Amino acid sequence: MKIVVFIQQIVSTQVKLQGIDYFDTSRVTEDDLVINPSGKNAIEGALKLKDGHGAEVTAVCVRGLKPEKALREAIAMGCDKAIGVKDDSFYTDDPLLLAEIYVKILEKIGEYDLIFLGVEEQSTSSYAVAAMLAEKLDMPSVLYAEEIEVKDDILRVGHVLEGGRKIVDMPKKGLISCSDSQYFTPRYTSMRGILTAKRAEIPTWTATDLGLAANIVGKEAASLIQVSLSNIVIEKESYIIKEGEPEEMVDKLLAKMKEDEVKLGV
Repeated sequence: MKIVVFIQQIVSTQVKLQGIDYFDTSRVTEDDLVINPSGKNAIEGALKLKDGHGAEVTAVCVRGLKPEKALREAIAMGCDKAIGVKDDSFYTDDPLLLAEIYVKILEKIGEYDLIFLGVEEQSTSSYAVAAMLAEKLDMPSVLYAEEIEVKDDILRVGHVLEGGRKIVDMPKKGLISCSDSQYFTPRYTSMRGILTAKRAEIPTWTATDLGLAANIVGKEAASLIQVSLSNIVIEKESYIIKEGEPEEMVDKLLAKMKEDEVKLGV
């Protein structure tokens, strides 16, 4: 069984940047960059199949400032191979265009059975890429998976529906987007894995390597284009009570909340 996992590299949420600052690359260091959490869920799903059934797992990173860093972490977690895909002509803010790039990557990889993605492309806040990719490849898919079980020659996958949960059987050749359920909680890297990752050779493919012309992967080919980006500034007024006995302070607080029409409970 051969599995391809698509991941992204994003700015860590622990970094104290806001809004448009995340897109100012001059303010971001290599240490600030991490694998998107949703992508780590996908890696874990693939590695669970590797642990139990001997799968070969290849991680692919298309979006990222320093994709090699993310891919070495993926190898340290347990992936067997890694491929970086980077080209200045790529416009990946359009989910449909990103899915097209994924198709070309899979064509170049050649042999694969399963494709794993996180449920969300965090760089664009898009949940549509997995479904678009499955449609382009004309293959069965299960989105928002919560767990996977191998049953003979099929996969039994539990996934989330609005207001419920459904269990389905699917072939061992298909696409799965992985949620942040407990089943997909990412494992830690091991020292052995870190050493393996340091020695790993990670190729980088460009648009030319994938046979993609600029007019196919560039902004002019996009159907969804970002026209603006701005910070949302929320101004909050503080009301601090410093004096009085506890009972008096509570009365003052309740009086202030009533004055400001703050509702408590239903």
